[in-house]
Amino acid sequence: MATAGGPHIKRDGLVFGYDTGYGVADNTTSTLYYPGKPTENLLALAGADSDLERAGQAPSYTYFGVDITSYVQSRWSTSNNILVQSFEGKRDYVGGGTGGGNDGYPRMYVYFSDWSWSSSFGISTYDWSYNSQTFTMPDPTGKNVFMNIYHMNSQNPGISYSRNHSVSFDTIDVPYTNGSRSSTQSLIDLTKTTNIDVSNVSFDSTGQPTFDGTDDILNTGLLSGRNPTTDPFTIESIVKSDTTSGARMWLDATSNGTNQRLYCAHAATGTGNPMGIQNSAWSSSGVQDTNFHHYVIVMDGSTATLYNNGVLHSTKSYSSYEIQALNVGGRAGYYWNGSIPVFKLYDDVLTAQEVQQNYNAYKNRFNI
Repeated sequence: MATAGGPHIKRDGLVFGYDTGYGVADNTTSTLYYPGKPTENLLALAGADSDLERAGQAPSYTYFGVDITSYVQSRWSTSNNILVQSFEGKRDYVGGGTGGGNDGYPRMYVYFSDWSWSSSFGISTYDWSYNSQTFTMPDPTGKNVFMNIYHMNSQNPGISYSRNHSVSFDTIDVPYTNGSRSSTQSLIDLTKTTNIDVSNVSFDSTGQPTFDGTDDILNTGLLSGRNPTTDPFTIESIVKSDTTSGARMWLDATSNGTNQRLYCAHAATGTGNPMGIQNSAWSSSGVQDTNFHHYVIVMDGSTATLYNNGVLHSTKSYSSYEIQALNVGGRAGYYWNGSIPVFKLYDDVLTAQEVQQNYNAYKNRFNI
């Protein structure tokens, strides 16, 4: 398993899970499980092979251009006028010229064809590097809109290269796609058995999924019709609250019958209803801190056991009817406000030793 999930994490019995890659120091493995916020690359939609490597050598002033007029005009509005342009680039050094080897090529332009407006930036590194720019586009009505990549003019000798070109309507830079990434392609189930729809989830300034405390939730459809009395399971998650006020849940599993609900929040006391564990005081004090926590809930057939950061927190005996739904991010009136970068469901009962093993694999990554 890749580093984003931890090299020593128990996999036996894993039937569902996602891992956004959040908390990985080098962030190189996040795309294995979290391709990125839903978006669309206008260049690819316009028919360009936007991932294709391009190059140009002075004095030819080579450029690669794409007409994105129809895609911009059909999407632009006064409330949807922020775009991101990005690409990877490098150049080979050649002495001379006005730039002295640091001349801003290759260079990407997004512009109106009458040059009444443009946005541009360049990359001057000698090894492949990535860069992006966020800009506000004025009203494009009646304008033709293009993206061009320019490579090395006669005053700046050498060869420059570019690849993975992108222009998208968005307020933040998001991982590259040579096409579009839908709301069901953003989070990848670790077992590749479930499509995860993030259409009801928000995204923070770094493009990571987040729960805003008002309406964000992942309706997984998992555990439907399951009786924990006869079919034990384990739930594991990394959870962080952004607030210490209000009664909020990071997990809710509704069940038939009175007081038959598994739900878990994020605080220091252990109370709850007959079925499972409500890990919160449910008072005006709400959650107790804004740190990352590693939570594990083991439903062994008769007892719900909650672990907090590898340590036994509390237990509760339960009886059970069929579970109706498993929702990550809470439920109406108790929406989570914060991050849930890792969530997993095991068709198995994790032992205390295995819980500790998983915690040890996560704790440095999330500074728990």
